Parts: sequence; C-alpha cells; structure tokens
Amino acid sequence: MASTFKLVFAVPLLLQLLDFCWGNKVGVDYGMDADNLPSPEKVAQLVRNHNIQYLRIYNYRPEVLRAFSNTGIELMVGVPNADLSQFQSQPYVDSWLRTSILPYREATKITHITVGVEVTNSPDNAANCVVRAMRNVVSALKSANLQGKIKVSTPLSFGVLSKSYPPSEGAFNSGYEYVLRPLLDFLEENQSPFMVNLYPFYAIGDSSLDAILFKSPSSIFVDQNTGLSYKNIFDAQLDAVFYAIANLNFRTTRNTFDAQPDTVHFTLADTDLIINDIIAAETGWPTRGSRRPHASTHNAKTYNYSASLDSVDDYANIDNAQTYNTNLISHVMGGSGTPARPGANLDVYIFSLFNENLKQGPETERNFGLFYPDMTSVYNLVFPGKGTGRSWCVASRQASNSALQNALDWACGPGKADCSALQPDQQCFEPNNLVSHASFAFNNYYQKNGLTDQACRFGGTGIVVYNDPSYGNCIYNVKSRDPNGRTWCVATSQAYRSNLQNALDWACGPGKADCSEIQPNQRCFQPDTLLAHASFAFNNYYQKNGATDASCSFRGNAIKVDRDPSYGNCIYH
Repeated sequence: MASTFKLVFAVPLLLQLLDFCWGNKVGVDYGMDADNLPSPEKVAQLVRNHNIQYLRIYNYRPEVLRAFSNTGIELMVGVPNADLSQFQSQPYVDSWLRTSILPYREATKITHITVGVEVTNSPDNAANCVVRAMRNVVSALKSANLQGKIKVSTPLSFGVLSKSYPPSEGAFNSGYEYVLRPLLDFLEENQSPFMVNLYPFYAIGDSSLDAILFKSPSSIFVDQNTGLSYKNIFDAQLDAVFYAIANLNFRTTRNTFDAQPDTVHFTLADTDLIINDIIAAETGWPTRGSRRPHASTHNAKTYNYSASLDSVDDYANIDNAQTYNTNLISHVMGGSGTPARPGANLDVYIFSLFNENLKQGPETERNFGLFYPDMTSVYNLVFPGKGTGRSWCVASRQASNSALQNALDWACGPGKADCSALQPDQQCFEPNNLVSHASFAFNNYYQKNGLTDQACRFGGTGIVVYNDPSYGNCIYNVKSRDPNGRTWCVATSQAYRSNLQNALDWACGPGKADCSEIQPNQRCFQPDTLLAHASFAFNNYYQKNGATDASCSFRGNAIKVDRDPSYGNCIYH
C-alpha cells in the first residue's frame, strides 16, 4: 500500500464476550521436546508454586490434562501438525473430542484449542489442512454445547508478514493469502483470536538492544503514516500484525471509503472483517547459543544474519532473558496496550517452561527455558497475580522425608530460623506434618536472610513461591500485622519498569527520601533489584510525610501494606 494513505484505526466499543472473559494475561508455553523433563504432576506443582496461571501445551496427552485438573490453571491445548490430515474428517474429530477433551473438561480448565503450529512454515500439507480442521473442531464443540467456551485458533509465525515497517504498512506475504483469507474469515465468524509468535530477539541487527528489551527511554521511531510513536519492537511487531489484517481487507473494501486527496480514514468497524484480539502465542529470549540465520521483516528490506555465528551469542544470556521477560510482563500488565491500540488487552505466552534438549536447530532453540529439567530456576521471574510482588520459601513436596527432616533440623538450629510457632499448641503447629513445618521454618530463615536464592536452598529441598502460604492464624512473615495499625508503602510489582525507575529517581532526589541504605555495601542494598530498592525509598518518603495516601501514590507505582516489610538488617522505619 502506498505510504500516502494515513490509516486511522478505532477499536470497536463492544466485544462479544459470550462466556469467555478477556483480560491481560501472561502465560507460559509448556513444550515437551526433551527426554529429561519431570512428570506432569511435578510440573503442575511447579507451575502453581510460581503463580503461573495460564499455560499452553502443544499436545493433548491425557497424563498432562489429568495433572492440571483442579488446579484452576487455564490451558491452551494443542493439535500437532502431524494430526491435521486426520482432522479433515468430521467423524474423527467428533470422536477425538469425546475421548481426548471431554473426559477432562469438568476438572481441567481448557480455554483454547490451537490447531497446528506455524503451518505456513511446515514442509507438509499443514497449511492446506488447517482451516478445515479448525472448522471440524468448532462443529464438534457445537455438538457438545461448548462453542464459545473453548476458542479455536492456530498460531502463525511472524514470517507470514512480508513487511512490518512502518507498522501501518504491515502486509502479509501474498504467497500465504490462500490460507490467510479463509483463516481470517473463520476467526471473525467464531470470535476467535489471531495468534502469532513474536520474537524481537531476532530483530537485533536492525534495532537497538534497548529497544528490544523495553529499555528505550524515548521513541525509537515515529510511523509517518499515523504519527504514532514507538518505544519498543514488541509493540511495533504486534501493531504490524494488527495493521496487516486490516490492510488485507482494506484492499477489497477501499471503494467504500470517502477518500480525500492524500488521506483515507477508516476504522476497523468499516471493514467486513473484525479481528480485535491478537495473542502472542510465543515470545521469549534464549539464555545461551547463537541465533539461526534469519531474515528480518522489521524494515522493507531484509537483513540476513551470518550463518557462521559464534557458538555463544553475545545477546543470548541470562541477564538479557530476565530483562526481556520481566519488562514484557510489566508492559503487558501495565494496561497501556500498543500505540495503535491504546488500552487494549494484551495476552502473551512466554516460551518456554523448560530448556528442551531434543529441539532441533541451533543451540538457542534448546535454551529458552525458565526452568532447568530439575525444576530449578534458570533466573527469577515474578508472574503477575495477587499480592505485592513478595516471595516466600517453602518445602518441596518432591523432597524425601529424610532430606526434609535434615533441612528442618538445620533451619531450626541455634541462631537460624525462629521455629517457636511450630511448637505444640502454637499457631503453626497444625497441620502437624513434615512439609508444613519445614515450609514455615524455611520461610522464616529466607525472610531473615535477604530473600536470596541461596537462602532458599536447604540442600535442594526449598523452593521460592510468589503466593503467600499463610493460613488461618499462621502468618508466613517474619513479622505479622502491626498491632498498632502501622502501614508501610512499597512498590507494586505490576508497575512498568521504566515508571518504577522514574519514581525511584524522584523519591531519592534532594530533600525527599533518605536512600543511603540502598547504596552498595549498605544494609538494604541486597536484594539488588529495582522492586526492592524502590520499596525502601517509597516507604522512607511515606513515613517522613505523614503516612498518608497521597505520600504513597508515586503515580500509581506504590501500594500500602499492613505488614512490616523489613528483613534481616534492613529495617523499614
């Protein structure tokens, strides 16, 4: 499309929600292309412990569906490309639904069925089969009275776009229109989301690292067609997909618009195709390896990476992976949407749960995991949910009784954890079992010793969780609610990283908070995280200024709590 057309998009005011609830979501892709992964039951516990509420699986294995029953975790269930030829038969799909999905429907929260994976990249006939297979799945769901309650879609590669810069000129590769047009018709008819896999990691070379890691302090470019300013590549890629959908339809409906000499204004509602929901079904960052040769579509021309890359890519490392995914979560949960869709809901799934040792291709493909196969964290990532972003340490239910007992005895030794609440007739004695007692003791030690990974080791029997394990009168904090009704002000984990940094800089400015304690080698420097440092600074300002609601605003980046957030030698006065 010529760049002389200025495209103005407006999001429809009403979504047909049916029984389905939309909202910003951050989930994880649970791939199983490995021979050393823990059992699905252990994985389900791991996912719950880390407050991961949305999971996408690439299959419909009964042992996986059973493992996630009664967990409340929402599942996307996948149909592999290899099954699509059989899914051309309606009777086969009807039988598949009865035997593979319906038996688990009551206990397992299945919200989506994804049919195929990146079918336009598949060397077989998957692209020609996918839409009919999806229609057969919907027909089977109708027969089971589940239409609308389980959404059906297919995740595509970002490579279906031939152009993505500027975003307003986003365009699909014309060679894929034979599958895209019927696919988009299907999605609109069934109010299903468009799914795409986005990997800004592969745009390094035509974009700065800061722009890809959500760290650019200012605009990286302005779309001259729309005047919209972009600060990160994720938003640019997502909007390019959004515009590509509209632009594909615009070519067939252009004569319905009131054209001015240099400008054509239209809204999505003007088109005969409305796809208002796009899910990033995969996005993530590898922790080691080299990037595969890759043709970027960020600009109008392509950028080809050398096939002779170093064995370890400078960009594929733990620090960048943690930064990308942490800032991605903050961006999604911040609720700002994208420049073309301000305030719109964003759903993303981070690839992947584990490092998968059998994945083909370069080493990066095997190192996108958030966890190693032994279920230890590759790096710390806090998923959004209830609470203030705090963490706790509890006993692993997978640990042997002997290992757990030894760790409990050590934790309750002189000068370590305070285990008095575990004594008979005290508030945490019941339930009187090893896992419960060890969990309380482990957490007490963890809170006292800086909330570090090392403080939750206990010989491999402790795990960090992000939901408060307190129950009844048993409070899993070093200090319980203040008896005098005191409150503290801390940073919220839902804040944008950039906003939090700005608020911290302001709080530590001249004449405001005393931030000397969060300098290197001082009592509150560890843990050396933005959330911890901002919490200390916010609270210092809050206490100095009358502990009022106004003094704990920080432009929405702070919240009040009624439990003392002090830990170890770091005292939140």
